[in-house]
Amino acid sequence: MTKATRILEVDQLLAAVQRHPRLVHQELLAGAEAQARLRATLRPLVAFGQATYVGCLAVLDWDHRLPSQQAVLRLYAYYSPDALEAGARAFADRSAEIAERDLHPEFDIPDYTGLGADEVYEGEVDGQGKVAPMRLVSGWRREIEPRQARTAVRVVRQSEQFQRLLTATKGQRPNHLGELEAVAWTPPCEAESPRWTIDVWYLLQLDHTLGRGHSFLVDPEQQQVVAEREFVVRGG
Repeated sequence: MTKATRILEVDQLLAAVQRHPRLVHQELLAGAEAQARLRATLRPLVAFGQATYVGCLAVLDWDHRLPSQQAVLRLYAYYSPDALEAGARAFADRSAEIAERDLHPEFDIPDYTGLGADEVYEGEVDGQGKVAPMRLVSGWRREIEPRQARTAVRVVRQSEQFQRLLTATKGQRPNHLGELEAVAWTPPCEAESPRWTIDVWYLLQLDHTLGRGHSFLVDPEQQQVVAEREFVVRGG
């Protein structure tokens, strides 16, 4: 890609996709039917804020099983030519490392996780090519300006959705679990929203190893809750 764009369409993403050698050896997700399912279930990427994309790297990655049960689609999106060039070098270096170590199928070999990019996404892909909603895994997703965080929390607190939840859980939620918390940016491909949203959590249960709660996705431009979902978080 040479022209900057706000949106990476599905065809652009699929054109960039390579497959891990272990998937190639198994001929997994190579047929026309799997490609059609990928095209039908993958969603476009929309750049964060005012950024624009200059390119992306994409790979259907190995699940470290033989035979493989699924794959992981990794998308690495870039805002600048220098970043894209650095990502391509890292991808080539990882490919060389994989090729050097891919001598015997019973031995584990590296995958393509952990490459640098401006936006990094992961999503599970089943054996027929169906893609689960892509998740943003970039570390900066938790960097929300305090003003935006406060606004998102206020929007949730005043929403009908939150009032219904309070009514449904009245007398069941321990007081020590705290208040609403804005925790992360959520991209349109995950929230199924036209714009980026802020994920606001309300913890409902917590023990030593597991927490459960309700998530509200807030559109900061429209200042409204556009989606809800449950979440599970594991402790240390």
